[in-house]
Amino acid sequence: MPPTFNLHVLKEFATRRDPKTLPPSTLLKFSPSTITVFDKYPKATFHFLVLPRVDKDAGRTPSVLHDLRSLLQHDKEAALEILRDLESESREVERMVLDEMQKRFGFQWKVYVGFHAVPTLYHVHLHIISGDFVSPWIKSKKHWNSFNPKHGFFLDLKEILSWYDLPEETFKKRIQLPPALYDPVLKLDLQCSKCEQGFTNMPKLKEHLQTHFERELAAAMRKRKHEIDLTREDEGDEETARKSSWQESSAGPSGG
Repeated sequence: MPPTFNLHVLKEFATRRDPKTLPPSTLLKFSPSTITVFDKYPKATFHFLVLPRVDKDAGRTPSVLHDLRSLLQHDKEAALEILRDLESESREVERMVLDEMQKRFGFQWKVYVGFHAVPTLYHVHLHIISGDFVSPWIKSKKHWNSFNPKHGFFLDLKEILSWYDLPEETFKKRIQLPPALYDPVLKLDLQCSKCEQGFTNMPKLKEHLQTHFERELAAAMRKRKHEIDLTREDEGDEETARKSSWQESSAGPSGG
């Protein structure tokens, strides 16, 4: 992480009265309750952050929205409403990502939507990230383990929402999000999230992830070519049938 990195930059975004003043390289879209930005250091081909906008009159203060833990420990109904706003926006952003995948690569793949249990940046933010994890910005074990969906540091939004259906005592324990529980995850050995193969260093893991993605892309291209070939065959059969039918009808009845 650059030494001049602003840990409060997301709060600044979420506090702006007019998000349109943000540059296009930062802002993807916004609604009355959320703002979605490009992650400045994307950890995959597609990586966005959805932030709840600050609205002090509605009780959505910077202190409440400081991080996931502060949000979950806020008034239960109010916190759930904010999470629902993030969920609604994330669905639209995910659709945009899937459409862009189809346009650029000809196929769609997994998109993860969730939070870091112990975030690096202040102001709660929801990650929407494609599951290829192909990026020059994944540079360390900490980076990778924080996004590896199988390690538990990355908390799926659906899982967080499911906590609200738990018994009260269980819910209160879950929302503590103690760093002592999650920080050791960042030190786990490097492991591929798709095939669970282990690696001794980041370059080898990144090369492996790139290979996974290239194989998926090649398979999608083969499938697409096969579908096109089948369509052409069907069209050819239909054309042959039409010509045969025309020839039979034009011949007319035989003379007596």
